[in-house]
Amino acid sequence: MRAFLNARPRLGFVIIGAEKAGTSALFDYLRRTPGLYGPLNKELNFFDHDSRYRDGTDFSALHRWFLLAPKGAILGEATPSYLKNPWCLQRIHDYNPAIKVIAILRSPVRRAFSAWNFRRARLRDKRDFMTAVRVEVESGGDVRVARENKYRYVDTGRYAAQLREVQRVFPPENVLLMKYEEFQRDQPEHVRRAVRFVGGPEDFELPQLRKVNVWRYNRKLTREEFLQVLPYYEDDIREVEALTGWDCSDWREPPK
Repeated sequence: MRAFLNARPRLGFVIIGAEKAGTSALFDYLRRTPGLYGPLNKELNFFDHDSRYRDGTDFSALHRWFLLAPKGAILGEATPSYLKNPWCLQRIHDYNPAIKVIAILRSPVRRAFSAWNFRRARLRDKRDFMTAVRVEVESGGDVRVARENKYRYVDTGRYAAQLREVQRVFPPENVLLMKYEEFQRDQPEHVRRAVRFVGGPEDFELPQLRKVNVWRYNRKLTREEFLQVLPYYEDDIREVEALTGWDCSDWREPPK
């Protein structure tokens, strides 16, 4: 069985992140597009788990999720933690040097707050937002400081180093970067762009929009919180602009 699974077709695309930046919505669109296939389980976490990846020669634990894929379909998965763990990107490239990689980047302050709110709503982190930020920053992300500190709200949004690793490992024609804010404004256009990028059909009926991985939160990010967290990202945002050519001025704008 292991030999059979390893001989199965390789994945053609992977959404690598960022967490809380629309990856669930994009993946849901792609997996419902004719000619593309993704498993019901969104986050397979194969390439960033040593116990699954092992020595990089056995892909049966990954390929078993694609046994029901139609013949000839372009296969793909989405695991947002791949981007914040840049060491796994080389593993993805070694698995399939031709694989197409998609990343969506969101305002790092709003992304951090959304990730905290998501875990707080699910009772995974009982700290208030600014306490979580301060503990992470002051400890350098040391998980021994607090059990909840395993959640890297601030560090996950430092995209520059992550992008440099993506650009080092993959050729530019194999990488599609999107801004979350633009994806939210025009999801149909960005979905079509992603479908074309991974080699899907040029002309297809866009799957119906539906809310995916959306939670109701008790409160919104305040202006004061935003202005306290933004300085941690100022230099990184400038570097992201240099690496991508984007205008990220909206990432600097506090809530009204």
